[in-house]
Amino acid sequence: MVRRLEAILSLLAFALLSASVEASVWAQLSAQKQAAGETTRAKAAPTNLLAKPRHYTNAKFGFTMALPPGAKAVEREGTNQISVRSRKGYVINVQVGPKRSDIPLTHMSMLLEPKYLGEGKPWSARIKDWPMEVAGLNAHNVVYSGTGSKARVVVARGRVNDYVFIFIASERAFPSLEAEFHWALMNFQPHPKDLPEGAANLKAGALERSAGLQAMTGVKRFAEPGYGYTIEYPNAWEMSKPNSMVTMFSGREGTQDYAAIVRIQNIAPLGAKSPAEAAKRALSELQGSLGKAVRNFTVLENRDWIYARQETTLMGRQLLLSYKHSGVVFDKRIIVLPRFEGTVVHVWSYTAPRAQYSSLHPKAERILRSWTILPKAHE
Repeated sequence: MVRRLEAILSLLAFALLSASVEASVWAQLSAQKQAAGETTRAKAAPTNLLAKPRHYTNAKFGFTMALPPGAKAVEREGTNQISVRSRKGYVINVQVGPKRSDIPLTHMSMLLEPKYLGEGKPWSARIKDWPMEVAGLNAHNVVYSGTGSKARVVVARGRVNDYVFIFIASERAFPSLEAEFHWALMNFQPHPKDLPEGAANLKAGALERSAGLQAMTGVKRFAEPGYGYTIEYPNAWEMSKPNSMVTMFSGREGTQDYAAIVRIQNIAPLGAKSPAEAAKRALSELQGSLGKAVRNFTVLENRDWIYARQETTLMGRQLLLSYKHSGVVFDKRIIVLPRFEGTVVHVWSYTAPRAQYSSLHPKAERILRSWTILPKAHE
């Protein structure tokens, strides 16, 4: 009953809207020196991620990654590491090594902590962590804070190798520059031997959309005209349309997946005159309406989210929320994504009780990765 009340509550909120790390030390020092002016420069000259990216391919390990404009890749001779350095003052280190099957993904970043975490070291605190996927590979993300800087460590596990990504920037510029790191991860392609079974033969352009679904035993596809998108969901889940322009996906009653709700709604905020303004209004009104409808409402994260599929890139916003409803604590992930033009905004969300949120999150993430925005809403 509580779980269905949560579904009704979310609908109400949406309805209201329609009305080895040597280079890391270099980055640490660079970030501290540039902290004062970095944020201003980043905002004044935003990166054009819509431009055709340059790509770096590592001949030794066979992976390919897109380089954000203004960044260049430097191979560290005699090591398994490359450094992607940007004039904006951030660095992305990439290391590759044999898969450590004896160490869970959630513990991999701890191998760095004896050297880099603690008093007098680059990182002073481990802030948060969560599971994710990189190019269809299971991955885990950890955020660390330091003196005037922050770092994200993402470890992705292939069938043969582990890939370690370390992003470091000044604390002030971190939120704006983090979008470039996310974009680089979204456009990363591991060696084919590291892809999940059956994914090695996929075309590169279709890799991001499909590879994350390999772990599902069969999928269904929602592709009704007029919604402006297609999306895939597990065969064992059910789809419903509780309201106009609202789709909801969830496990069948009586199963563990019943606790998860993935929902997409198309909304058109009143008064918006552009895609960016529509997204901004939707985000503001969403936070306000949810905050009034629940108890202990807390915004855990509010950052850029980049939709990158094949040759299409859209800039959205992601919220991670926590709140209490009917005596149960829920965690919620919301992505607000404007369309190419007009004032219709897609709002994707995943909600589950906190006790089940982490275990069900990988399925929600695979659904998200299958989400394809169509150029025209009537398609």
